[in-house]
Amino acid sequence: MVIAIALSALVAAMAYQSFDGASRNAARTREVLTGLNKLDKAWQLIGQDMRNIVPVSAQIPNPQVRFEAASQKTKGKQTFQILMLFSRRGWMNPLGRMRSDLQQVNYRVAEGKLWRDYLPERNVPLENIDFERESFHQLLLGDDVDPDSPADSIVVSDIQLRFLSDVRIKANGKSVLEGSDYSKSWDPMWPPVGVTGGAPMPVAVEITIELEGVGRSVRLFEIPQR
Repeated sequence: MVIAIALSALVAAMAYQSFDGASRNAARTREVLTGLNKLDKAWQLIGQDMRNIVPVSAQIPNPQVRFEAASQKTKGKQTFQILMLFSRRGWMNPLGRMRSDLQQVNYRVAEGKLWRDYLPERNVPLENIDFERESFHQLLLGDDVDPDSPADSIVVSDIQLRFLSDVRIKANGKSVLEGSDYSKSWDPMWPPVGVTGGAPMPVAVEITIELEGVGRSVRLFEIPQR
């Protein structure tokens, strides 16, 4: 009788553990799927921006048009860094407002979140714009809650950028796009280190976004040259 009771208790405990584990697995699956869904939407917007970048002209400098970018230097939730700064065209205007189709855009990572800040073009040099205070803010990745809260299930842990230059293409030919690690020798920032004066636009950018507990996602974008 005692053995039967003990056996019943053990079976009940195992059943509870199995149910509890399945519940945790289901919750984790939902978190991952939510993260992937938000990541896909972020990629769509990033792709639109990359396709509509206003190229920098080395021959005709324009203080309203710049392209600067750098990979995330430190992984983790405590990082704050500007990743990309540029101007883009093709801003849709369905209401027919009196404004330019140009945007000044800034991507930044802060406390495990990826933000896109943007402003209408205002004929003001980009270095004079305080994006933190003056721009509209779009949260692309990361939950809009306290970063120390356990409910913050989507955390951006790292973003790496790799830029392909025309100089590298001329030097290495088609090998710049061959192999599984083709972007290893590309530049992690733009303008590249050591380049002085007006730098031309990169030909392409590879962006790698790593989400905590989800993994890495990579996209390659061609950059407009004119």
